[in-house]
Amino acid sequence: MSPSVIETAQKIGVTWSIRAFIIVSLSLQIFLIWFARYRKWRGGKWGKCLDMLIWFAYLLADWVAGFTIGLILSEQSKTTTESSDIHVFWAPFLLLHLGGPDTITSFALEDNEFWIRHLLGLGLQVGSTAYVFVKSLPENKLWLPTILVLMAGIIKYAERNRAFYHANFDHLGDDWLPSEWGDEIPVPAEFQKMDSPAEFEQSQEQMLLWTAVHHFGTIKIMLVGPLLSPDQYSEIRETFLQVGDSSQVLQIMEIELSLLYEVLHTKLPVIGCTMGYIFRFITMCCILVALFSFSLFKKYYLLKQLDIWLTYGLLISAFVLDIISIALLISSDWILAAYIRSTKSRFFKKRRWSRAVSQLNFITCYVNDYPSLLKGVAHFLRIRGLLDDIKGIRCLSSKDFKEDDPEWRFIFEEVKELNEFLNSKMTAPSQTVLDTKQVWLYSRERVLQGFTNSNELIKIVEELDYTKSVLTWHIATELCFHGVDQTSTSGNGSISHREFCKLLSDYMFYLLVMQPAIMSAVSQSWKKVFEETLAETVLYVRRGSISNDEDACKKILQLIPNFRNPERDINRSVLFAASELAKQLKKSNSTPWEQMSKVWVHLMCFAAMNCRPHVHAQQPSKGGELLTFVWLLMNHLGLGTHFSSHY
Repeated sequence: MSPSVIETAQKIGVTWSIRAFIIVSLSLQIFLIWFARYRKWRGGKWGKCLDMLIWFAYLLADWVAGFTIGLILSEQSKTTTESSDIHVFWAPFLLLHLGGPDTITSFALEDNEFWIRHLLGLGLQVGSTAYVFVKSLPENKLWLPTILVLMAGIIKYAERNRAFYHANFDHLGDDWLPSEWGDEIPVPAEFQKMDSPAEFEQSQEQMLLWTAVHHFGTIKIMLVGPLLSPDQYSEIRETFLQVGDSSQVLQIMEIELSLLYEVLHTKLPVIGCTMGYIFRFITMCCILVALFSFSLFKKYYLLKQLDIWLTYGLLISAFVLDIISIALLISSDWILAAYIRSTKSRFFKKRRWSRAVSQLNFITCYVNDYPSLLKGVAHFLRIRGLLDDIKGIRCLSSKDFKEDDPEWRFIFEEVKELNEFLNSKMTAPSQTVLDTKQVWLYSRERVLQGFTNSNELIKIVEELDYTKSVLTWHIATELCFHGVDQTSTSGNGSISHREFCKLLSDYMFYLLVMQPAIMSAVSQSWKKVFEETLAETVLYVRRGSISNDEDACKKILQLIPNFRNPERDINRSVLFAASELAKQLKKSNSTPWEQMSKVWVHLMCFAAMNCRPHVHAQQPSKGGELLTFVWLLMNHLGLGTHFSSHY
């Protein structure tokens, strides 16, 4: 085969590769701008699948755009024709794509931490694109629209880097930190135009939004580390106690976490200001003028029809995507807050998190466990962790959770009572916080004293660490749910405490097994405890005659007492401790479910308070977690770890 034929084939291959990658890059931008915002709303199995797709598209989008610029640069170094001119014109569009949609700048918090690397990427890609353009001169007949799109691409790529910079934890609180410790928390310029509630006739939604924005700075301060002063603590606490209604408190926290998501993962704080509006106007004008210029003078260019239509697609889609971004910007909480007085109430009523509580329980994991042979092969191939993750996803379910549910009202009232109880335990007049161990002991004492046989229960659980406590109470709750008491008791607000215990029990077990990062501060040995308990269950309770969770619970209640040594096994075996705990719960109150509900709120509060703040900050981008709302509520009521008694 002659060299000329090979060279021609290579040119055709490069040309079609550039076209294909341009189309792929544009498709990824459309996918991201439309679906990235659903991360806040989707939970459960489908939410995890969508999260994986967005993650894949997010990583692929940057790689495709950068690789295509490299292809154009390689082609430009070999030839200069009308065909290569259109490819040079396409290069700035890839900068627009690298700038990314306004709805997603970072997929995870770690992306913001590498803002310097993204800044270097900006310099490299802009330099490469500029070099491609300069090298095409003076023969390039498309120089005018190329310059215009290049300006727009640089602006959008710079916006993304600025968003990375401001979302980085080192700079996150810059606009919100007081000049002196204990001073009033400042409000950024975008929100300084907000009227106070007394200055306008506000609706309930406007009042909730105003409260959320007014205290949003405390969340950013909690994330970056400084302590809040007693005066700041008192102001926040009084505000949320005055709100009173639990559903309104949850709505306020929904708005706060929605604002946090927009700050950490979108361009809204960057473009939702005066300079942002100006640069966005310049960007759209550049795209429009480039479209007009290309449509007016394309007849003077010797271009293929396919390339002409593809160029129109790039120009029109760039403008349309900007229009969509503006529409999404207008409906965002960031803009609603900045223009609260003129905003219609209907814009406030929208979904801000998944409103789903994931469910997983130990008995289901046991019933659906893999055969020993398969687990042995997985262990040999070192993929046991992957096998466990697949099993967890198979057994995973979710339940709806809304602000007007009686379950949330119960949590809210319990946290308020816990706050008052712990305040009563302060020994010194100047003391405003208790250490972690004190909180654990005092709150456990409070909930266990509500049982009629509290001494027997304390003997069972007093030596258990947090991981064993959660697993012991979880199995005991499951045994009671299926085998001890089938009645569904109701308390205040017609809450079914039996169902509520089941909800929180399965949720905490889900966090323990499927979200170890959230529970890492209080459950360092969870995997060992879980594996030992599962092995014990397999040893004492054979699965052959078991077809569902209820059968398994009955078997455990029947068989475990025959094997156990009370003096030896309770502190060593979670399964035996859970069996004994279920037995004592049956002897306790005639309807122990309400007191058990308090136990689960106590366990959840302790986990929420000890989870690292940046882990909570990750949750709004994953659909949200009930535990994060509990953490935020506790901090608003002064039960968090970010309060100090010393000036």
